This record gives sequence, structure tokens and C-alpha cells, in this order.
Amino acid sequence: EKRIPYRLDKINMRSYGDKPRWFLDKVPNGLLPAIEIDGYFMTDSLPIMQALDQTFSGEGTPRMVPPPGPERDRASKLLGLERELFGAWCSLTFQPGKGLMDRNERAFMATLRRVDEALGESTGPWFLDSADHPTLVDLQYVSHVERMLASALYWKGIQIRGSGRFSNLEAWLAAFEERPAYLATKSDYYTHVMDIPPQYGPGFSVDEAREAAAAIDGRGGSWSLPLDLQGSAFEPLAPLQAALGDAAARHEAAFELVANHAAVVRFAARGTGAPGRKRFQAPLADPYATPNEQAVAAVDVCLRHVAAALISGAEETAAAAEADLAAVKGADGGRALSACLIYLRDRIGVPRDMSQPAAMNLRAHLNALIALC
Repeated sequence: EKRIPYRLDKINMRSYGDKPRWFLDKVPNGLLPAIEIDGYFMTDSLPIMQALDQTFSGEGTPRMVPPPGPERDRASKLLGLERELFGAWCSLTFQPGKGLMDRNERAFMATLRRVDEALGESTGPWFLDSADHPTLVDLQYVSHVERMLASALYWKGIQIRGSGRFSNLEAWLAAFEERPAYLATKSDYYTHVMDIPPQYGPGFSVDEAREAAAAIDGRGGSWSLPLDLQGSAFEPLAPLQAALGDAAARHEAAFELVANHAAVVRFAARGTGAPGRKRFQAPLADPYATPNEQAVAAVDVCLRHVAAALISGAEETAAAAEADLAAVKGADGGRALSACLIYLRDRIGVPRDMSQPAAMNLRAHLNALIALC
């Protein structure tokens, strides 16, 4: 939004792996996010956003923090409400059931209604009237609301978006999804529900969440061809993403796969390799695992066919893929090869690896090949 030039270094959270020594030398406590501006390091997202807004505040640059006055006072109150919403979400998500007589669900939904009402007090889609763009308040809310949309549905069977109960929140989310800068950072529900437990603890499921959970993590057939890029009723795609069409999504997935093909092949071959001696809290993270060298060649063949199907279409390439798989399945009938492809499929992250439509396609095309193993 502010078009600030930056260089990004990706650092593991503690639950995913060790942090590099050079980072710990600069940030001894290892906290993330962290930023260096003119040689000065700082952590914590709110102060970072404030520092960026103050440092890069030239003419024509959108201001994310309102000047002193009524709007700043309102911003402070709204940030306090965001903390209340976060606390209510934690009580709902990380405790069994929905609380005594559904108390935790009712508290969360009541707080969410207050947020919806606060959005309704402004004339535009954003929390503050002083800007025609998202401000620090919106940015602080949206990363947590994204997690809430996914987790409330996955563990508690509570559908927030598309429920018709939060019209102002719907308009706010739609306004975000009209901005390419936001879509570049937007995750999908699967990535969220996989990365929440390592950071916050396990979510507790209820029976009424089973259908939604199966749709989110692919067990309900949502990761199968043919795909509907309009998204499911549970997780609709942003209109800007859907408008690009299926071919663009497939080609993005193919590009990301081919651009780092050798490394991806060896990563997938970890599926039957040796796990790392040092383990971390995130169950899908194993940075010290080693690939099964005997599986590398067969995995390479499989991923070349996945790329070909993404580019040319699964139906056009199916016969060649089936013929080549018959030659590389191995004595176990393809079980080891299938394990490698599943290992890769389950670790595709959005937006780290690719956009949501591309990830949908890559997961589904991997499943198509797994079915042939």
C-alpha cells in the first residue's frame, strides 16, 4: 500500500525450525516479526507498522496512523476491541466443545457483532473515516480475522463468512480482496489450520465441524479434479483471483514447481526418507529430514508429469503419466511413491509457495497422480 522498497529474509518460527545465527545475533530473543530500518532492529507488528508509517510518510503516501485527535482516540478503542475479539476466539478455539452451555461460542459471536457494528459506524468499508484505504487498525484486525474465519469453521463448525450475520464485516473483507497488495499476503484456510496449533496450541473439534473440516483439508474431495475455481461454499475465492481463470492458476502452479524442480523433488523424497533427529512442535515441519535417495528418480518422473498436466491439461497427459508410473512404481506397487507425493501435497502453503488458486490446482493434480500409484 505504501510502496516501501524492502528486502525479505524468511526466518523460521521456533515451532518450525532453528533460527539462523546471524538473525539471533541481531535479535537475541528471536521474536518475529522483526524489521531493520537504517540499522535499527525492532519487533512486534504494531510498533513496526507505526515506525514504517512515520519513516515513509512523503507526499502522496497513504498514512496508516491517524493524527492526534478523535480518529486516533477511536483507533485506540478499536485496537482494544481487537484484543477482546482475539481473547474470545482463543477461549472458543483452544478449549473442548464450545464452553459450558455454548458460553464461549456466544461470547465470541457477541464480540464479533460488536466489531461488525463498529465497522458500520464509518461511511466506507474501513474502520476509520479519515482514510479511503486500510489503516493500521484494519491491518491489525485482518490477519487475526483471517485465522478466525478458517479455525471457527474447521474446529467448531461456525461459518462466519457467507452466513448473512455480519454484513459490515463482509463488505470490509470484500474491500480488502479488491486490493492486490492484500491478496499477495492472503492465506487459505488449510494453511491457517495447519499453522495455528504450532503457534497457539491444539484446536478442539466438535462433531458439527466434520463436513467443513473435510472440505478444508481435502478429505472431502475438495482436492480433486475437476476443480471449481469459484471456490466452495465454505471458502470462496476472491473475485480478483477467480477472474484470472483456471489456466492462469494451473500455469502459476507449474511455474513454481518447475522453477525449483530439483529442490522440490528432493523435498518430496523425504516422504520415505529418514526423519530429522531434532524435531519441532509443528507436525509438518522436519527441517533436518533427509530424502530417500532411491526414490528421487521416480519422484522426478512423477513431478514432471504433474507439471505437464498443469500446463497441457490432465486428460491430455493422463495416458503418458500412467505408462511412465507403471515403470517406476517399484516392488511395493507405488506405496512409497504415493507417500512422497502426499508428503509434498500436505506441505503446500499459501501464500508462501503460491496463490490459493494455484495451490488448489497443484494439490488436485498431485492427487490425480497419487490415484495412479
